[in-house]
Amino acid sequence: MRNRFRLLTRLLLLLLAGCRTETVVAPAPDDYFPLVLNTYRTYAVADSSWTNGRLTVSTFQFREAVRERFLDAAGLPAFRLVRSRRASAAAPWVDDSALTVQTLAKAVLLTQNNVRTVELIYPPQAGRGWNANAFTAAPDTITSRSRFYAASVGGAYTTPVAGGQPAKTYPTTVSTRATLPAKPGERAVEDLNAFCQRGLRQVYARDVGRVLRRRFRYFTFTTDASGLQTPTPGVVQNGNSRQEVLVETGVL
Repeated sequence: MRNRFRLLTRLLLLLLAGCRTETVVAPAPDDYFPLVLNTYRTYAVADSSWTNGRLTVSTFQFREAVRERFLDAAGLPAFRLVRSRRASAAAPWVDDSALTVQTLAKAVLLTQNNVRTVELIYPPQAGRGWNANAFTAAPDTITSRSRFYAASVGGAYTTPVAGGQPAKTYPTTVSTRATLPAKPGERAVEDLNAFCQRGLRQVYARDVGRVLRRRFRYFTFTTDASGLQTPTPGVVQNGNSRQEVLVETGVL
């Protein structure tokens, strides 16, 4: 099992390295996902839910703390992060779950709920894509692309106001999305149609880590008594979204 895992990891990294077609100067591999023992990041979380056009929002906080450094089954260094949750800044933290992160030379790997995903690849390059689920994909789909860098590689990003904290601008960031439009001006694959839209966006700041994560699934239509469905562009009737915004970093 150890040899099979090591072989799969090497194969994935070779495939990631082989998809580059031009020379790009890469930052250090942990620039956008730094991991230091006993440090933490706190996120203000807003869960939004729509039912028959009525919106309900719940808020709380997540903290991701780097608790342990170890060697994985392939002999590669990895970090265990403990995610804790609290209802507000005044409430005590309660451990919620754990995840494993590895910052390799060509990729950042995350394991959560026994599922390993490729969160970032290096060097970051506008429009560059990869298969986020390469470790769970069948061999004939390991090179398919399901995650992409957006056009703002290396640009500044300002987080929204969240958790009682003001907006903050990070000078050097990269953004990833679940999909990109096939051609300029076309609807992205994640925007399925006028009736349903879904998406995932994550923003990482150099020397800081992830500063934003937003995922959503919206249904924008109504159904009358006869079963006729009518789209309501820009107005969510049913669906949900989650937004996580970095509001604090520090040492435990």
